[in-house]
Amino acid sequence: MLFEDLNVERVTGEPAGELLKLLPNNVRGFVKIGKKKWFMPYKYAEKGEKIYNFETRPDDTWIVTYPRSGTTVTQELIWLVANDLNFDEAYRRSLFDRFPFVDLSIIRDGHVFADYSPNDHAMIQQCVERARDLPSPRFIKSHLPLDLLPTVVNNTCKIIYVARNPKDVVASFYKFQKNHKLLQYQGTFEQFCNYFMTNHICYCPFWEHVKEGWAMKHRPNTLFLFYEDLIKDLPGNIRKLAEFFGKTYSDEQIAKLAEHVNIDNFRKNPMINQAAPGSPLKPEDFIRQGKTGGWAEVFTPELEKRFDKWIADNLKDTDLRFPS
Repeated sequence: MLFEDLNVERVTGEPAGELLKLLPNNVRGFVKIGKKKWFMPYKYAEKGEKIYNFETRPDDTWIVTYPRSGTTVTQELIWLVANDLNFDEAYRRSLFDRFPFVDLSIIRDGHVFADYSPNDHAMIQQCVERARDLPSPRFIKSHLPLDLLPTVVNNTCKIIYVARNPKDVVASFYKFQKNHKLLQYQGTFEQFCNYFMTNHICYCPFWEHVKEGWAMKHRPNTLFLFYEDLIKDLPGNIRKLAEFFGKTYSDEQIAKLAEHVNIDNFRKNPMINQAAPGSPLKPEDFIRQGKTGGWAEVFTPELEKRFDKWIADNLKDTDLRFPS
């Protein structure tokens, strides 16, 4: 399907008005895109074509995740595994530079970067161009659903999809949006959950996003990972990544990489702990707990019951199951 044939409808009525109050920096509101009604800031309608028609290469590696699903730690693992554990370069160049977030420039209007330096602002606004101009092999991050990445899906480039239990996703995404100066979410956690379950949070619908990745897991160029498995057995999942990239590493090398991405080391690493150049987000708010089950700190029993039903309803038509 051509980008111009995608149905893009502006979100109006009660959800739009309430969301503008809860997310005041999204001054132009939101749109729903395509048959699956992907929920995105209005800027996507203007700039999304750049990514929809992005010219991919066969030796690209793309990481695709719903936000707050363990993206950053997996990015660092991917880059180091694929680049022969080149720790020297990883400590010299930021992850944002090595593994750019291609959709950052199309989900935020320029006014929210008013406090950024001109150089940092330019780097963010030119994310698509920077990703395009990287020398091969390129490593690119996106939170967009595969449905909106047709040139990635229809290429032979490597795709790593990472999924996480939706309870932990929604809890982490709520805290991220609450603490981020550029987002400034003003509502309660229960409100955020309600909008998440009704597909009125960016990059939703969550289940369609994850099920698209799950449906591609059989492809030889696609690796589907669960964040919970990464936390439970990091060395085993490093080996899985190494096999995917045709690499072989010793137990000592794998242990060194596992220590490199240990949560305490991760938070202190200035090449990793910023969401973007000049970001006002504190490292502890970007790289949070690095664990599973944190949702229990914010869910009430009543909300947990409703959320569990929502999960069960959406798992009825699939063999997808999150690790316990």
